[in-house]
Amino acid sequence: MIVLTGTSGGLAGVALEVILQKKLLSPKEFRLSSASGQTNSEAAIAAGVEVRRGNMREPDTLLSAFDGAEAVFLVSYPSVGEERYELHRNAIDAAKKAGVRHIIYTSLTFGGEHGDHSIAGVMEAHIKTVEYLKSSGVSWTIIRYATYAHLWNNFAGFLQLGDEKDFDAVIPADGPNSWASRRDLGEATAYILKDWREYVGKTITLTGPQLLTIKDVVKLYQTYSGRTVNIQEVGAERAAEYHTSRGTLPPDQTTFLSNWTSWHVAMAQGEVDYVDPMLEKLLGRKSVTVEEMADTLFNHKKNGLDTKDFV
Repeated sequence: MIVLTGTSGGLAGVALEVILQKKLLSPKEFRLSSASGQTNSEAAIAAGVEVRRGNMREPDTLLSAFDGAEAVFLVSYPSVGEERYELHRNAIDAAKKAGVRHIIYTSLTFGGEHGDHSIAGVMEAHIKTVEYLKSSGVSWTIIRYATYAHLWNNFAGFLQLGDEKDFDAVIPADGPNSWASRRDLGEATAYILKDWREYVGKTITLTGPQLLTIKDVVKLYQTYSGRTVNIQEVGAERAAEYHTSRGTLPPDQTTFLSNWTSWHVAMAQGEVDYVDPMLEKLLGRKSVTVEEMADTLFNHKKNGLDTKDFV
C-alpha cells in the first residue's frame, strides 16, 4: 500500500490520472490522503480509491491517513513560506510513527546537479526536508523537478499575458533553466510510483529537454504574440524595489519578492544550467519543449499569472 498526497494539485493530480488510466496500480494498492478527506478526481471516485483525511497542520490526522501503508508519496506543501519545512517535518514524523517504511519526496532542481546547497529561497525548505528525511530512519527517494514552464511569466517580471501593451520586464538577473511541462513531470511521476521499490535510496532528477534563459522564452513569446517586452536586468535590490513601488503583487505578498529575486540570481549562477535524460527515459518519448507548448504557455486564457502560493 502506498499513500499519495497532494493529488488535488497539478503534479500529483496528473500522476493519479495516469495511474488510473494506464492501470499502473490497482485501486487497492494505493490510498489518497487529502486535507479535506475528499478527492476532486472523478476517476478515483469511480474506481473506488480510498480517501482519508490527512492535514499537515494536524499531525494526528496523518496517523490515520498513513496507517497500514508501506510507502508515502509526500508532495511538498504549496507555499514558499517559513512554515513549509515544519509541515513537511510533521508529515515525516507522522509517517514514521504510523509504521511507514519509505517516503518519496518532491524537491526541485535548483542547487546544481546535487542540490545540496542553493541560494534560491524556494529551495531552503526542500534542502532542510531532505536532510531531515535522510536522518529519520525511514528509507527515501527524492524526486527533483524542473521549473514548471507555465510559471515563465512570473520569472519575466510578473508579465500579464492578457495585456496587449508594451511591457517592461524588470528582473534581477537571468540564466539558463530547463523549463518542463508539468504534465510530463506528472506522467513520469506515475511511473516512478508504480515501481517505487526500484528507487529506494536514489535521487531522481527530472529536467526539461532544453536550456532557455528568461530572455529566450520572452523572445518566443514576442514572436508568438507580436507584443513588445523590454527586459531590464537591474539586480536583486533594484528589482525588488521596482515591484514593491509599482504594487506588482498584493501588499500581503511583497515580502515574497526577496525570495523571487533569489531564483534569478541562482539561475545566473548556473544552479539549473543542466539537462538530465531521466524524464525522457521514464516517458519513453521526447519531452515537450517550450515552443511546442506555445499555444498554452503564451495564451492568457490558458495560462494566467499564478502567484497564489507566494506568501
